Amino acid sequence: MSEKLDRIGADRDRAREKRDLWDARYKELCQKYIQQENTEIHEMVRAQNMTPDQLAEVLKALQSGLFSSPAVVPGTPDTLAGHNHNISDVKEDELDED
Repeated sequence: MSEKLDRIGADRDRAREKRDLWDARYKELCQKYIQQENTEIHEMVRAQNMTPDQLAEVLKALQSGLFSSPAVVPGTPDTLAGHNHNISDVKEDELDED
């Protein structure tokens, strides 16, 4: 092959390797995010001295529309109101900021 094709092929291979590394890093960060989110939820529930049954009741009340928004639930930080923290919400751009 030509020298130019060899260089392009090598660049392509390096780019693929970097992509694979970033994909693995992204998955790792998603797992860490979920673990931290779960820890914080657990701490909030424990801080309210709620039993699993009480938590289930609160969640059912939220789902049924008894509360207009999570911000009105006593003890819920305003920073969580209206946010949906799913793994799909973590954008690759946000990962580059670290």
